Amino acid sequence: MAKSAAADDLQDDFDLDENLIEESHDDKDMPVTENTVPETKKRNRTQNPTANTSNEAADGKKRKKNKSASTTASKFVTPQTLEDQAKLWNKYMSKAYPSLGELELGDIALLPTHIFTAKEPTNKSTTCLEDLARTVVTVKGKNKVTYGAPQLLVLCSSALRVLELVKRLRPISQRATLKLFSRHIKINEHKDILKSTAVDIAVGTPNRVRKLMEEGNLKVNRLKLVVIDCWQDDKMRVLVDMDDTRNDLFGIWRDILLPASRNPDYSFKLRLV
Repeated sequence: MAKSAAADDLQDDFDLDENLIEESHDDKDMPVTENTVPETKKRNRTQNPTANTSNEAADGKKRKKNKSASTTASKFVTPQTLEDQAKLWNKYMSKAYPSLGELELGDIALLPTHIFTAKEPTNKSTTCLEDLARTVVTVKGKNKVTYGAPQLLVLCSSALRVLELVKRLRPISQRATLKLFSRHIKINEHKDILKSTAVDIAVGTPNRVRKLMEEGNLKVNRLKLVVIDCWQDDKMRVLVDMDDTRNDLFGIWRDILLPASRNPDYSFKLRLV
């Protein structure tokens, strides 16, 4: 089974290419000195002193408009219907398994029936993480507890994002809200915590969550909802389409959650938020 590095363990390097433009002049036609300006340019500036200013302003507006259009075009929009959520997930999953054919991808596809939707009319939103958490998390005392078995699992792109969401979700349950990522936390520490901690909510990066699930420390028997956090970072990246999270994310679905979803004793769903 292929495994990739966790998103919170990687650093990005960027190479900047510079285009050097050289301007040449024919010395025979026009001797050039430091302060030389072609006569025609001087004449044009004298005749229409406001032309250059107007052109520069127009160019500036055009550049600003193009930049705005580019930003809008790259903004990630999470679909809301069950069919569109499943279609988006399967589209990005095909990138994780480029060697699989259409039939093989169909065998591991996320179906609309796998997507979470409120069974009864509710004033809580399916686009707000906190509302989703309140919908699925049963309060203390009303459900049987198994250590290391959350009711809600949230998968995020980075350790910093995990910390942010843990702060938001912590007030929803009286039990611990676990943060599961590899930065500064050894996996054995997480194993010890899961063995002795009653937990309703766990938030983590795909790499650490996958390892804990594969070794049986993070259980799915109480799981009701898996949220795929589609937050877009300042580099316009999203969890489902990041090179350093893609294999672990879709590996969790293919190897762990999909087989578990076929067990009648389990009744969890997924939701892209």
